[in-house]
Formats: sequence, structure tokens, C-alpha cells
Amino acid sequence: MNHSCRYDILGFTKDLGLNLEDVHNLYNELINEINFALAELKIFIAKNDITNISKIIHNVKGVTGNYRLIDIYEETTKINDALKSNNYNSLKSDLNNLINICYLAVKEIQNYFSQKSIDK
Repeated sequence: MNHSCRYDILGFTKDLGLNLEDVHNLYNELINEINFALAELKIFIAKNDITNISKIIHNVKGVTGNYRLIDIYEETTKINDALKSNNYNSLKSDLNNLINICYLAVKEIQNYFSQKSIDK
């Protein structure tokens, strides 16, 4: 793990065989994807659209697993499992928790690259 970030960005970088600047570009794309997904998720939560909520959760789960964002991956896995079993008891609070986790992750990733003097 990185000392200044709970996500294993350096390990991800080494595994891909890329330099940190290239990985920064990948994470910027990820951040854009997460932000777009969260905006859509909020709309579908308001509409109680379980089908589209499920699609977004599935997509976010996949991409965050690939990028080693373990906390988001674990939360989306929990939500995904609940949706598959039609267990909606804590869905809204779980989704709100996911949104908060995502915002914190985005901020932490941006801070990590900023500390490395790699900005947009």
C-alpha cells in the first residue's frame, strides 16, 4: 500500500508496467466514470428504479475491483448481493453510504496524484 493513499496505486502501476503519469490518466478516466455513475445513481434512487440501480452497481463493482478500490468494491458487492436476493431493507442507506465512500475515494486519489505533483 502507499503511505499517502489507502489504495495500491503504485502496485497497480507496477502490475500494468506503466509510468505514474499514464496511470494518472487512467485514474482520471475512472474518476469521471464514477462521478457520472453517481449522478445517474442519484436519479435512479429518486425514481426507485431498481433495474438501473442494479446495472450501475454492477458496473461500478467491476471497474473498482480492477482499480483496487477495495472499499467501493466491497460496498458494491454487498449492494449487488442484496439486489440479487430482492432484499431492499437497507438499500437507500447502503446506496448513500456508497456515494459517500466514492466521494472520499475520488478526493483521496486526486490528493495522491497532487502530492506526487501529477495534476490534470
